[in-house]
Amino acid sequence: MSIERQHVDMARNFRGEDDGKRVVDHEGNEVGTVELTGDSDEYADMKSAPGITKGIKEMLGWGSDDDSGRLHGEHVEEVTDEEVRLREPQERRE
Repeated sequence: MSIERQHVDMARNFRGEDDGKRVVDHEGNEVGTVELTGDSDEYADMKSAPGITKGIKEMLGWGSDDDSGRLHGEHVEEVTDEEVRLREPQERRE
């Protein structure tokens, strides 16, 4: 079974259709879920998954004890039909 991946440039804002999508890091590890997104929002609220790392929280601008926060488009590499994939943290790309 193949999964069709629709790449969407994150130059667009979050939309209501993004609600409930899994948020994964650049390696495909689940780090949270998109919640409370309206149409044409520049950010989405995100609830973290138990496996979210301190590095991902720092990249997103969250405190180390935060279980949820805002997910801004600048942190997103791509949006598919099923998930939101985060960019690789800056320090790893250098």
